[in-house]
Amino acid sequence: MRNIEPNIHYPKFPQKEKAYALIPVDNTPFQHAVVGITYPAADYRIDRKSNSHINVFEFVLDGEGEILLDGVWKKATAGSLYILRAGEEHHYRSSPQNPWHKLWINYSADYLAPFLDAYGVRSGIYSSPDAKKYFDLAMEAAKRGTPRAEVCRTVSNCIHRLVSLASMSLGEEKESDAQRIREELDAALYHKLDLNTLCEKLHISKSNVIRLYKKHYGATPYEYLLDAKIEAAKTLLASTRLSIREIAERLHISDEHYFSTLFLKRVGTRPGDFRKRENPLEGSTEK
Repeated sequence: MRNIEPNIHYPKFPQKEKAYALIPVDNTPFQHAVVGITYPAADYRIDRKSNSHINVFEFVLDGEGEILLDGVWKKATAGSLYILRAGEEHHYRSSPQNPWHKLWINYSADYLAPFLDAYGVRSGIYSSPDAKKYFDLAMEAAKRGTPRAEVCRTVSNCIHRLVSLASMSLGEEKESDAQRIREELDAALYHKLDLNTLCEKLHISKSNVIRLYKKHYGATPYEYLLDAKIEAAKTLLASTRLSIREIAERLHISDEHYFSTLFLKRVGTRPGDFRKRENPLEGSTEK
């Protein structure tokens, strides 16, 4: 066990990081492992090419930073566990205003890819405060240094527990994300919604927003919002004196003609006929 040597590519900020490289022994399941801690540094950033064999496991103690996932910068705050898999580009950076303080393990092992696949763990950010104890355990073992075989087994076991924790939080996180998407859609009932803006606000890629929402609610966000607008239109037709044009405008549907066509397609009758049936007094004066 030794402190990392200056000629090794990481840590990129040696004055702001402390790291311990593990020397594999017989029956050690990994080829390479480093346990470290990063202290707050506003200019901290890591960019790693896709040919790297490093799997990154990190836990944010304080502050915050961002990780590039599916082309979107996603925020990681205190209590976040994030995992970046080998064979992918890794890009992560500290917040200049509130730099993160984090524990990390860089881990290379032939068995890890199928192990992560078996648990359904992709590169991502996971909500798992319990993960900290396994980083603490790995750091304590790395600092102790000997016996080496025991230290290597301890760190490997910590990796296995972290994968399990990430897997257990996976379903909860996806359900929570889907609920957040639905709340944004409900809030956009009488406003114009731009999907790109929504994705940026939630830090979720467009493809994942559509896939996640459809998995949980059986419809795409677009389909859900259209149905919600039609239901709102039915209420307005039956209970107000608003003209069809005014209702279309209030719901941010492009024009009266498109609104009427859409209403007919989804309800089976035209807006004016629906109003006559549901609100005959107002329907008789509809222009």
